[in-house]
Amino acid sequence: MTVLIIGIATGSVYALVAIGYSLIYRTTGIVNFAQGGFVMVGGMATWWLTQHHLSYPLAAIGGVLIAAAVGGVLWVALVSPLWRRNSPAVVVILATLVFGDLVANVVAKGISADPQTLPRWISGFRVPVGGSSIDGQYVIVIAVALVSIVSIAAALQRSNIGRAMRACAANTQTSQLLGIAPRRVGAAAMIFTAGLAGLAGVVFTPVQYTDYASALTFGIYGFVAATIGSFGDLWGSMLGGLLLGVVTQLTGRYISTNYTLVIAFGILLVLLIFRPQGLLGRRSAAAHAT
Repeated sequence: MTVLIIGIATGSVYALVAIGYSLIYRTTGIVNFAQGGFVMVGGMATWWLTQHHLSYPLAAIGGVLIAAAVGGVLWVALVSPLWRRNSPAVVVILATLVFGDLVANVVAKGISADPQTLPRWISGFRVPVGGSSIDGQYVIVIAVALVSIVSIAAALQRSNIGRAMRACAANTQTSQLLGIAPRRVGAAAMIFTAGLAGLAGVVFTPVQYTDYASALTFGIYGFVAATIGSFGDLWGSMLGGLLLGVVTQLTGRYISTNYTLVIAFGILLVLLIFRPQGLLGRRSAAAHAT
């Protein structure tokens, strides 16, 4: 039972990263492979701020804001100029990959190359499970992720920016005719999803060490989770993240942690062969016709 809860907590983080992939893709058509780096930035920036004598709550807020700011830099410096020039998708993808690697190296050189952790949000908080107990921080991770996902879903349906994102996702040209600026919406989506990933890093770092190399790990698992559920779908991303988190934890506990990435990619390959649209995706009319 403890493995299952830890898997759900880990999967909740993957889900938040996957949602970032999906929102950016739905809004701009861009696959942002720097998304995992924002998780790392959130955790590492919070740790760095606490080392400079900022209180933990303020440091946590600062970590989220710094991650969001890094997302803004990515948009302004790379994505927006490339998008304006109608650059091929592969060029934008490569740009996000290079940016993510650059951010990881800046963190390693400027903050710390060593793994770091943060204090639990509630000291001594443990949750009884069966005959034992589990670190309460895992429950906090799940709760924060759930509240975030529900809030995002509500915002997409009810807020003006949410409606604008959905309009851009449906048709960029039509949204422009309606007075929506796709680049502004894209910038908002990039900054928001970066902050969301930063929040995941802040809440998860107390139970798992983070370092500059974790950017790649979160990026890979988040991408796999988004693809498993249905790339671009909010609830599909959540489902993919939770399933991936549970499977990887079970693999690490009962087989070996050396095989978690192998299992993740194996699931992805099987899904791409037999259900390329993802678990919650729908086949196109053309696919049905054939």
